[in-house]
Amino acid sequence: MLSPSPLPEVSESYDHIELTEEEIELALRQAREQKHFLLKRVEYRDRVAQLDVYPKYSAEQLQLAYAKDHDFDEENSEVIRQLTYYLTGDKRFTGDHSKGIMLYGAVGVGKTELMKFFFKNQKQSYIVVPCRQIEVAYATAGDEGIGDYCLTRLAKSSNSDPFGHQEIGFCFDDLGTEPVVTKYYGTDKSVMTEVILNRYDQGIPFTQTHITTNLSAEQIRERYGSRAADRMREMFNIIGFKSTRSRRANQ
Repeated sequence: MLSPSPLPEVSESYDHIELTEEEIELALRQAREQKHFLLKRVEYRDRVAQLDVYPKYSAEQLQLAYAKDHDFDEENSEVIRQLTYYLTGDKRFTGDHSKGIMLYGAVGVGKTELMKFFFKNQKQSYIVVPCRQIEVAYATAGDEGIGDYCLTRLAKSSNSDPFGHQEIGFCFDDLGTEPVVTKYYGTDKSVMTEVILNRYDQGIPFTQTHITTNLSAEQIRERYGSRAADRMREMFNIIGFKSTRSRRANQ
């Protein structure tokens, strides 16, 4: 059986074919359309590639950034080091990287200032919210007022956080300064107990919840009950200031 002959190479340029103005315009429009979608695909590919690249900082870089405009001395240096180890995934952190942070210390030692400074970080960004504000939200609107605090919170846009987090957590500031019980239309509730237990029961990653407080572990158990206290022990690394000197007097 004879094998088929190979097809002849096409070398014809077809320059002798005349096109009407309408045919030329149609061909140009089709070519422009193809190039438009090609450029869009290239643009999308480049944008996706850029989204995968986020800044990464070492613990020492975070320490230098904080020390640039804040006190970094023997009274707070170990707390700052532990926080920066935690936020950068550094193995020198003495706690559990899968837990959140409970920052404990006397009034005025700088707990809130520290957590506000690091609220955007490569591990898990968060919003700092005073516990008293959450209590007011419940007193005003009941359970609906604290619903967001019991769950994760979506970032407003991909540009609102430089580390690409699609969900950002909360730092509940000054736990223990809110009223012990808040009333809403005859219903009494320990608001922060409700928030903490709900976040635990919802299975929200512990790294999306942090707390600052002046209360000791014993005071937390007495105020919020054994169940909430036990959940907090599971959820948080406790980092404490040894100094009781208030920095507010120097401001």
